[in-house]
Amino acid sequence: MSSLDAREASARWMDGGVCRRLGEGHIHDTLLLDRAGEHFVLQAVNEFVFKDADLVMRQTRRLINHWRNQSRYRVPALVPSKQGRDAERIQGRLWRVWRFVSDTRVVEPVGHIRQAQAAAAAFGFFQSHMQNMPGEPFQDTITGFLQLAHYLDEFDQVAKAAPRDLVTLVNHHRALAEQFEQRNAFIHGDCKVNNLLFDPAGDQVVALIDFDTAMMGHWAWDFGDLVRSVCHSRGQVEMDFYAACVRGFAGEQSLANPAECVAAPLYVALMLGVRFLTDHLQGDRYFRVDEHGENLQRAHQQFDLCRAFIQHRDTMRRAADTEFEDLL
Repeated sequence: MSSLDAREASARWMDGGVCRRLGEGHIHDTLLLDRAGEHFVLQAVNEFVFKDADLVMRQTRRLINHWRNQSRYRVPALVPSKQGRDAERIQGRLWRVWRFVSDTRVVEPVGHIRQAQAAAAAFGFFQSHMQNMPGEPFQDTITGFLQLAHYLDEFDQVAKAAPRDLVTLVNHHRALAEQFEQRNAFIHGDCKVNNLLFDPAGDQVVALIDFDTAMMGHWAWDFGDLVRSVCHSRGQVEMDFYAACVRGFAGEQSLANPAECVAAPLYVALMLGVRFLTDHLQGDRYFRVDEHGENLQRAHQQFDLCRAFIQHRDTMRRAADTEFEDLL
Protein backbone atom coordinates (compact mmCIF):
# COMPACT_ATOMS: atom_id res chain seq x y z
CA MET A 1 0.00 0.00 0.00
CA SER A 2 1.45 3.35 -1.04
CA SER A 3 1.20 6.62 0.86
CA LEU A 4 -0.63 7.99 -2.17
CA ASP A 5 -3.36 5.35 -1.75
CA ALA A 6 -3.73 6.26 1.92
CA ARG A 7 -3.96 9.98 1.18
CA GLU A 8 -6.58 9.41 -1.50
CA ALA A 9 -8.58 7.22 0.87
CA SER A 10 -8.38 9.57 3.85
CA ALA A 11 -9.50 12.47 1.64
CA ARG A 12 -12.87 10.72 1.23
CA TRP A 13 -13.42 11.32 4.95
CA MET A 14 -11.53 14.53 5.78
CA ASP A 15 -9.09 17.08 4.43
CA GLY A 16 -5.53 16.96 5.67
CA GLY A 17 -4.11 14.57 8.19
CA VAL A 18 -1.00 12.43 8.51
CA CYS A 19 -1.01 8.63 8.31
CA ARG A 20 1.35 6.06 9.79
CA ARG A 21 1.16 2.28 10.11
CA LEU A 22 -0.71 1.05 13.17
CA GLY A 23 -0.25 -2.31 14.86
CA GLU A 24 1.28 -5.58 13.68
CA GLY A 25 -1.75 -7.20 12.03
CA HIS A 26 -1.13 -9.79 9.33
CA ILE A 27 -4.29 -9.18 7.27
CA HIS A 28 -5.62 -5.63 6.72
CA ASP A 29 -3.63 -2.49 5.94
CA THR A 30 -4.27 -0.39 9.04
CA LEU A 31 -3.05 3.16 9.65
CA LEU A 32 -3.39 5.76 12.36
CA LEU A 33 -4.77 8.96 10.86
CA ASP A 34 -3.89 12.10 12.81
CA ARG A 35 -5.76 15.27 11.91
CA ALA A 36 -5.26 18.36 14.08
CA GLY A 37 -4.60 16.21 17.13
CA GLU A 38 -7.67 14.04 16.60
CA HIS A 39 -7.01 10.38 15.87
CA PHE A 40 -8.77 7.92 13.59
CA VAL A 41 -8.02 4.41 12.30
CA LEU A 42 -7.93 4.18 8.50
CA GLN A 43 -8.21 0.63 7.21
CA ALA A 44 -8.23 -1.11 3.84
CA VAL A 45 -10.02 -4.45 3.96
CA ASN A 46 -7.97 -7.36 2.61
CA GLU A 47 -10.28 -8.76 -0.04
CA PHE A 48 -8.05 -11.70 -0.84
CA VAL A 49 -8.82 -12.94 2.67
CA PHE A 50 -12.36 -11.51 2.97
CA LYS A 51 -13.83 -12.37 -0.41
CA ASP A 52 -17.08 -10.45 0.26
CA ALA A 53 -16.10 -7.18 1.92
CA ASP A 54 -19.64 -5.87 1.59
CA LEU A 55 -20.84 -8.82 3.69
CA VAL A 56 -18.19 -7.95 6.27
CA MET A 57 -19.52 -4.41 6.50
CA ARG A 58 -23.19 -5.45 6.67
CA GLN A 59 -22.50 -7.85 9.52
CA THR A 60 -20.23 -5.36 11.28
CA ARG A 61 -23.07 -2.82 11.33
CA ARG A 62 -25.43 -5.40 12.86
CA LEU A 63 -22.88 -6.42 15.45
CA ILE A 64 -22.12 -2.86 16.54
CA ASN A 65 -25.82 -2.02 16.81
CA HIS A 66 -26.39 -4.94 19.17
CA TRP A 67 -23.11 -4.47 21.06
CA ARG A 68 -24.28 -0.96 21.94
CA ASN A 69 -26.98 -2.53 24.11
CA GLN A 70 -24.42 -3.18 26.85
CA SER A 71 -22.63 -0.58 28.96
CA ARG A 72 -19.73 -2.61 30.33
CA TYR A 73 -17.38 -1.86 27.41
CA ARG A 74 -17.01 1.07 25.04
CA VAL A 75 -18.14 0.39 21.48
CA PRO A 76 -15.92 1.31 18.51
CA ALA A 77 -17.68 3.59 16.01
CA LEU A 78 -17.40 3.77 12.23
CA VAL A 79 -16.96 7.30 10.90
CA PRO A 80 -19.17 8.36 7.95
CA SER A 81 -17.34 9.60 4.87
CA LYS A 82 -18.07 12.99 3.29
CA GLN A 83 -20.79 11.17 1.32
CA GLY A 84 -22.30 9.71 4.49
CA ARG A 85 -21.07 6.17 3.88
CA ASP A 86 -19.20 4.03 6.44
CA ALA A 87 -17.11 2.42 3.68
CA GLU A 88 -15.77 3.69 0.36
CA ARG A 89 -14.40 1.77 -2.59
CA ILE A 90 -11.30 3.44 -4.01
CA GLN A 91 -9.39 1.97 -6.93
CA GLY A 92 -10.89 -1.44 -6.28
CA ARG A 93 -10.24 -1.52 -2.52
CA LEU A 94 -12.77 -1.09 0.27
CA TRP A 95 -11.75 1.45 2.90
CA ARG A 96 -13.29 2.42 6.24
CA VAL A 97 -12.47 4.74 9.12
CA TRP A 98 -12.94 3.96 12.80
CA ARG A 99 -12.99 6.56 15.53
CA PHE A 100 -9.92 6.02 17.69
CA VAL A 101 -10.81 4.84 21.20
CA SER A 102 -9.05 7.45 23.32
CA ASP A 103 -7.34 7.02 26.69
CA THR A 104 -6.60 3.35 26.07
CA ARG A 105 -3.60 1.21 25.35
CA VAL A 106 -2.80 -2.23 24.01
CA VAL A 107 -1.23 -4.60 26.51
CA GLU A 108 1.24 -7.01 24.94
CA PRO A 109 2.68 -9.01 26.44
CA VAL A 110 0.20 -9.54 29.25
CA GLY A 111 2.06 -8.39 32.34
CA HIS A 112 0.10 -9.86 35.26
CA ILE A 113 -2.73 -12.27 35.95
CA ARG A 114 -5.30 -9.51 36.52
CA GLN A 115 -4.87 -8.54 32.87
CA ALA A 116 -5.28 -12.14 31.74
CA GLN A 117 -8.46 -12.56 33.77
CA ALA A 118 -9.86 -9.24 32.54
CA ALA A 119 -9.12 -10.24 28.94
CA ALA A 120 -10.84 -13.61 29.35
CA ALA A 121 -13.87 -12.03 31.02
CA ALA A 122 -14.20 -9.53 28.17
CA PHE A 123 -14.27 -12.20 25.47
CA GLY A 124 -16.54 -14.45 27.54
CA PHE A 125 -18.95 -11.57 28.12
CA PHE A 126 -18.91 -10.78 24.39
CA GLN A 127 -20.00 -14.33 23.59
CA SER A 128 -22.79 -14.26 26.16
CA HIS A 129 -24.13 -10.86 25.13
CA MET A 130 -24.00 -11.47 21.39
CA GLN A 131 -25.71 -14.86 21.68
CA ASN A 132 -29.09 -13.11 21.76
CA MET A 133 -28.56 -10.85 18.75
CA PRO A 134 -31.78 -10.88 16.67
CA GLY A 135 -31.94 -11.70 12.99
CA GLU A 136 -30.40 -14.30 10.73
CA PRO A 137 -27.22 -16.08 11.84
CA PHE A 138 -24.02 -14.50 10.63
CA GLN A 139 -22.47 -15.93 7.48
CA ASP A 140 -18.82 -16.95 7.59
CA THR A 141 -16.73 -14.09 6.21
CA ILE A 142 -13.84 -16.51 5.55
CA THR A 143 -14.52 -20.00 4.22
CA GLY A 144 -13.59 -22.64 6.78
CA PHE A 145 -12.33 -20.09 9.28
CA LEU A 146 -11.00 -21.61 12.55
CA GLN A 147 -12.14 -25.06 11.36
CA LEU A 148 -9.21 -27.42 11.68
CA ALA A 149 -10.70 -29.96 9.27
CA HIS A 150 -10.81 -27.35 6.52
CA TYR A 151 -7.17 -26.36 7.04
CA LEU A 152 -6.07 -29.98 7.19
CA ASP A 153 -7.61 -30.52 3.75
CA GLU A 154 -5.56 -27.60 2.40
CA PHE A 155 -2.43 -28.78 4.19
CA ASP A 156 -2.73 -32.28 2.76
CA GLN A 157 -2.32 -30.81 -0.74
CA VAL A 158 1.17 -29.49 0.09
CA ALA A 159 2.22 -31.77 2.96
CA LYS A 160 4.84 -33.57 0.86
CA ALA A 161 6.96 -30.42 0.99
CA ALA A 162 6.55 -29.91 4.74
CA PRO A 163 9.15 -30.86 7.38
CA ARG A 164 8.59 -34.46 8.47
CA ASP A 165 8.52 -33.72 12.19
CA LEU A 166 5.73 -31.18 11.69
CA VAL A 167 3.73 -33.59 9.53
CA THR A 168 4.02 -36.20 12.30
CA LEU A 169 2.84 -33.71 14.94
CA VAL A 170 -0.14 -32.66 12.83
CA ASN A 171 -1.17 -36.22 12.02
CA HIS A 172 -1.01 -37.25 15.66
CA HIS A 173 -3.62 -34.65 16.66
CA ARG A 174 -6.07 -34.72 13.76
CA ALA A 175 -8.85 -35.96 16.06
CA LEU A 176 -9.08 -32.46 17.55
CA ALA A 177 -10.92 -31.43 14.39
CA GLU A 178 -13.94 -33.55 15.35
CA GLN A 179 -13.77 -32.65 19.04
CA PHE A 180 -14.33 -28.95 18.32
CA GLU A 181 -16.43 -29.00 15.16
CA GLN A 182 -19.78 -28.11 16.77
CA ARG A 183 -21.01 -24.52 16.41
CA ASN A 184 -22.65 -23.64 19.70
CA ALA A 185 -21.91 -19.95 20.37
CA PHE A 186 -21.55 -16.55 18.74
CA ILE A 187 -17.80 -15.97 18.85
CA HIS A 188 -15.45 -13.03 18.32
CA GLY A 189 -13.18 -15.16 16.15
CA ASP A 190 -9.89 -13.34 16.75
CA CYS A 191 -9.18 -13.37 20.49
CA LYS A 192 -5.65 -12.09 20.47
CA VAL A 193 -4.67 -9.92 23.42
CA ASN A 194 -4.00 -7.01 21.07
CA ASN A 195 -7.67 -6.97 20.04
CA LEU A 196 -8.47 -5.58 23.47
CA LEU A 197 -7.96 -2.00 24.60
CA PHE A 198 -7.09 -1.52 28.28
CA ASP A 199 -7.32 1.56 30.46
CA PRO A 200 -4.11 3.62 30.80
CA ALA A 201 -3.15 1.70 33.96
CA GLY A 202 -3.52 -1.59 32.09
CA ASP A 203 -5.80 -3.17 34.67
CA GLN A 204 -9.24 -3.15 33.02
CA VAL A 205 -10.45 -3.84 29.50
CA VAL A 206 -12.12 -0.76 28.05
CA ALA A 207 -13.09 -2.00 24.58
CA LEU A 208 -12.99 -4.95 22.21
CA ILE A 209 -12.01 -4.34 18.58
CA ASP A 210 -11.73 -6.17 15.24
CA PHE A 211 -15.08 -7.85 14.59
CA ASP A 212 -14.57 -8.98 10.98
CA THR A 213 -14.40 -12.68 11.89
CA ALA A 214 -17.35 -12.71 14.32
CA MET A 215 -19.60 -15.68 13.57
CA MET A 216 -21.21 -18.80 14.97
CA GLY A 217 -18.56 -21.24 16.12
CA HIS A 218 -17.46 -23.39 19.02
CA TRP A 219 -17.21 -21.33 22.23
CA ALA A 220 -13.79 -22.83 22.97
CA TRP A 221 -12.22 -21.48 19.76
CA ASP A 222 -12.19 -18.04 21.39
CA PHE A 223 -10.95 -19.36 24.72
CA GLY A 224 -8.20 -21.41 23.11
CA ASP A 225 -7.09 -18.46 20.99
CA LEU A 226 -6.87 -16.21 24.04
CA VAL A 227 -4.77 -18.71 26.02
CA ARG A 228 -2.55 -19.27 22.99
CA SER A 229 -2.14 -15.50 22.60
CA VAL A 230 -1.28 -14.98 26.27
CA CYS A 231 1.24 -17.83 26.22
CA HIS A 232 2.73 -16.66 22.92
CA SER A 233 3.13 -13.08 24.14
CA ARG A 234 4.85 -14.27 27.33
CA GLY A 235 6.94 -16.93 25.59
CA GLN A 236 5.83 -19.83 27.79
CA VAL A 237 2.90 -21.65 29.40
CA GLU A 238 2.39 -20.37 32.94
CA MET A 239 -0.26 -22.01 35.10
CA ASP A 240 -1.27 -18.88 37.01
CA PHE A 241 -1.97 -17.06 33.74
CA TYR A 242 -3.80 -20.08 32.32
CA ALA A 243 -5.91 -20.36 35.48
CA ALA A 244 -6.75 -16.65 35.25
CA CYS A 245 -8.01 -17.17 31.69
CA VAL A 246 -10.19 -20.08 32.83
CA ARG A 247 -11.53 -18.03 35.75
CA GLY A 248 -12.38 -15.00 33.63
CA PHE A 249 -13.93 -16.85 30.68
CA ALA A 250 -15.89 -19.46 32.62
CA GLY A 251 -17.26 -16.76 34.88
CA GLU A 252 -19.06 -15.29 31.84
CA GLN A 253 -19.70 -18.22 29.49
CA SER A 254 -21.89 -21.01 30.85
CA LEU A 255 -20.84 -23.44 28.09
CA ALA A 256 -17.28 -23.58 29.40
CA ASN A 257 -16.10 -26.87 30.90
CA PRO A 258 -12.72 -28.10 32.22
CA ALA A 259 -12.01 -30.71 29.53
CA GLU A 260 -12.48 -28.32 26.63
CA CYS A 261 -10.58 -25.57 28.47
CA VAL A 262 -7.59 -27.94 28.47
CA ALA A 263 -7.83 -29.10 24.85
CA ALA A 264 -8.82 -25.80 23.20
CA PRO A 265 -5.42 -24.07 23.35
CA LEU A 266 -3.82 -27.08 21.65
CA TYR A 267 -6.57 -27.06 19.01
CA VAL A 268 -5.99 -23.38 18.18
CA ALA A 269 -2.19 -23.56 18.21
CA LEU A 270 -2.28 -26.61 15.94
CA MET A 271 -4.79 -24.97 13.63
CA LEU A 272 -2.68 -21.80 13.34
CA GLY A 273 0.50 -23.78 12.85
CA VAL A 274 -1.16 -25.64 9.99
CA ARG A 275 -2.38 -22.37 8.47
CA PHE A 276 1.01 -20.63 8.64
CA LEU A 277 2.83 -23.68 7.30
CA THR A 278 0.37 -24.16 4.46
CA ASP A 279 0.59 -20.49 3.50
CA HIS A 280 4.38 -20.69 3.50
CA LEU A 281 4.30 -23.72 1.21
CA GLN A 282 1.76 -22.02 -1.08
CA GLY A 283 3.85 -18.88 -1.47
CA ASP A 284 2.54 -16.55 1.28
CA ARG A 285 -0.83 -15.84 -0.32
CA TYR A 286 -2.81 -15.27 2.88
CA PHE A 287 -0.73 -13.76 5.68
CA ARG A 288 1.28 -10.63 4.91
CA VAL A 289 5.07 -11.08 5.11
CA ASP A 290 8.05 -8.82 4.56
CA GLU A 291 10.08 -11.72 3.19
CA HIS A 292 9.54 -15.38 2.39
CA GLY A 293 10.19 -17.58 5.40
CA GLU A 294 8.30 -15.50 7.96
CA ASN A 295 5.25 -17.75 7.78
CA LEU A 296 7.46 -20.79 8.35
CA GLN A 297 8.87 -19.09 11.43
CA ARG A 298 5.34 -18.31 12.64
CA ALA A 299 4.37 -21.94 12.06
CA HIS A 300 7.30 -23.17 14.17
CA GLN A 301 6.25 -20.82 16.99
CA GLN A 302 2.74 -22.26 17.01
CA PHE A 303 3.94 -25.86 16.85
CA ASP A 304 6.31 -25.15 19.74
CA LEU A 305 3.25 -23.97 21.68
CA CYS A 306 1.49 -27.22 20.73
CA ARG A 307 4.30 -29.19 22.28
CA ALA A 308 4.16 -27.02 25.40
CA PHE A 309 0.40 -27.52 25.78
CA ILE A 310 0.89 -31.28 25.40
CA GLN A 311 3.64 -31.26 28.02
CA HIS A 312 1.51 -29.27 30.49
CA ARG A 313 -1.78 -31.02 29.80
CA ASP A 314 -2.13 -32.71 33.21
CA THR A 315 -1.21 -29.54 35.09
CA MET A 316 -3.66 -27.54 33.01
CA ARG A 317 -6.41 -30.03 33.83
CA ARG A 318 -5.76 -29.72 37.55
CA ALA A 319 -5.79 -25.94 37.29
CA ALA A 320 -9.03 -25.96 35.28
CA ASP A 321 -10.72 -28.33 37.72
CA THR A 322 -9.74 -26.10 40.63
CA GLU A 323 -11.08 -22.96 38.94
CA PHE A 324 -14.41 -24.60 38.13
CA GLU A 325 -14.76 -25.88 41.67
CA ASP A 326 -14.21 -22.32 42.94
CA LEU A 327 -16.90 -21.01 40.57
CA LEU A 328 -19.54 -23.36 41.95
